[in-house]
Amino acid sequence: MNTYKAILAAALGLASVSLASATQYIYISGAATSRGAVYNALAAGLGQDAAPTAIVYTGSSAASATYLEYVTSIGGTPTIIKTDWDGSEAGILDVTSSSQTELFLLDPGTGSVPASGAINPAPSTPNANYYAAETVNAGFAENSPLVSKNPTTTAHFIGPVAVIPFVFLKNAGAGLSGLGESDYSAFSNLTSDQFKVLAAGGDYLGLFTGNPADQNTFVYLAGRDDNAGARVNALAETGVGIKTSLSQVILANGVLTPAAYTDEGQASSGTLAKSLIDTTSPTVQTDSIQGTSGFNVVSYLGVPDAVTAEAAPINAIQLTYNGVAYSATAVENGTYAFWGYEFVGWKAGSATYIQNLVNTLANTSTGVGSSAYNDGSEIGLSNVHVSRADSLPTNPPVE
Repeated sequence: MNTYKAILAAALGLASVSLASATQYIYISGAATSRGAVYNALAAGLGQDAAPTAIVYTGSSAASATYLEYVTSIGGTPTIIKTDWDGSEAGILDVTSSSQTELFLLDPGTGSVPASGAINPAPSTPNANYYAAETVNAGFAENSPLVSKNPTTTAHFIGPVAVIPFVFLKNAGAGLSGLGESDYSAFSNLTSDQFKVLAAGGDYLGLFTGNPADQNTFVYLAGRDDNAGARVNALAETGVGIKTSLSQVILANGVLTPAAYTDEGQASSGTLAKSLIDTTSPTVQTDSIQGTSGFNVVSYLGVPDAVTAEAAPINAIQLTYNGVAYSATAVENGTYAFWGYEFVGWKAGSATYIQNLVNTLANTSTGVGSSAYNDGSEIGLSNVHVSRADSLPTNPPVE
């Protein structure tokens, strides 16, 4: 649980606000890459008696909202399904621990939460008028639970459900103009060995362009906290090791904040994507770690968040990985290796209606990994002609 959630949970005293006692609840957390497909499926009524009668969400888009709820019914019983997309590793922990709690929106029409529609902008500070802390019933992961911080989870995980691809990106120039560097576009590929250097604190641009004259700016890694499946997959695929402490940086409006390395990264992929800001002009940002002018960052994101990062005004640039550009076809034929498996599970002792919904969402033919609900985050297993032994991201994809 991040600091924001810890503060609010304490403020609320783990309070829970509910509708009539006859209403049943399902609390879902985990990998943000799953949110779009899960939204498509639940909004269409998958696993329910019919499509929801109301949907409440934070932000401008329900499909990309972290906090979201559906007013529906399952088996003739009024049901409210709530999500908090807090990260893959967090999702595994949430359904493993009996006491771990996460924040969810209050019931529709309760407190400051509307009966339906958007809460935009979402409250930016802990606010008991919007949130309550609850234990989690179901969790989505974009890495195998066997390769996680909770490899002995007691939850019942189903999978693989689908394949989740990731990409590496660099920010756009970061004040290189006039600093004496060669063509920044020469940095177009990232190797697994170069990622190891980034994970240990980075190096001068020349390592990445191949031009020894590029020694005026440094390249850093800007990534996720250790609740993220994207981080697990990046560290596993490149051979860094998932338990390795990282020397990452955090960007805020193009500035290194704090001016030091940190193992922790951004708490959400959406925030990370938006932090990869284009600082090519008019201001050359100071490298407060090296004490020079100008710097560069590389990051890793799931495909939907990478689309956000690559769009204006952020203008991040996608890199090839070990010489191969990302495409669904490249994943499917085994030439592109930066991907993980999606899993979904329920907490031990969960009610039958919760288990049934998880089973429905996890169905590889008709669930969230199917073409009916895929939002670009997932690739259906039936399309992928390679696999990883034991579903582990530490194993290479083979036919």
